[in-house]
Amino acid sequence: MVRTLSAALVSLVLAFPALAQTRYISDDLYVFMHSGPSNQYRIVGTVNAGTQINQVDYNQETEYAKITLDNGREGWVEAKFLNRSPGLAAQLEQVKSQLEKSETALKQQREQIETASADRVQQIEVQQQQIEQLQASNDQLNERLQQVTEQNVQIQRELDTKDESVQMQWFINGAGVAAGGLILGLILPLIPRRKKRDNQWM
Repeated sequence: MVRTLSAALVSLVLAFPALAQTRYISDDLYVFMHSGPSNQYRIVGTVNAGTQINQVDYNQETEYAKITLDNGREGWVEAKFLNRSPGLAAQLEQVKSQLEKSETALKQQREQIETASADRVQQIEVQQQQIEQLQASNDQLNERLQQVTEQNVQIQRELDTKDESVQMQWFINGAGVAAGGLILGLILPLIPRRKKRDNQWM
C-alpha cells in the first residue's frame, strides 16, 4: 500500500511541472493529434508546425502529452514533437518583425540626419550671405576711408599752399615797408628845411 502511494506521489510530482505549460509544435509539417495518450487511439486532427499550444497533462509510459489549442480543441500528441521555444517559422516572423522595427528606426534616423544636414546647410548658406554682406560693407568703408584720406591730403596741401602764400604776402609787405622806409630815409635828408622866423614883439 505504501509503495503504491509512493509511486503515485512520484508520478504526480513528475507530471505536475508538465501541466498547463506553453509549448510549440516542432518544425515538422504537422503532427497527428489522438484522442488518447498513444497512437492506438483514433486521430482527432492535426496540428501545424510552430503552433503554440498548452500542455495540460503527460503520460510517462507512452510519452504522450495532452494539449489544448487556442480554439478549444484538445488531444494527445507525442511529447517529442513539443519544444519550449517557438519553431523556425515563428522565429522567422519574430526576426522579420525585429527587422522591420530596425528598418523603421534606421529610416527615422536617416530622416533626422537628413533634416539636420538640411538645417546645417541652410545655416551655412545664411552665414555665407552674412559674411558676403559684411565683406561688401567692409569694402564700402575701406573705399570711404580712402576717399576721406585723399580729401585730407588735398586739404593739407591747400593749407600748406595757403601758408606759403600768406608768408609770401607778409614777406612782400615787409619788404615793401622796408623799401618805403629806406626811400623815406634817403629822401627826407634831401628836402630843404625852412628857417624858423624869430617872433619879435612890436
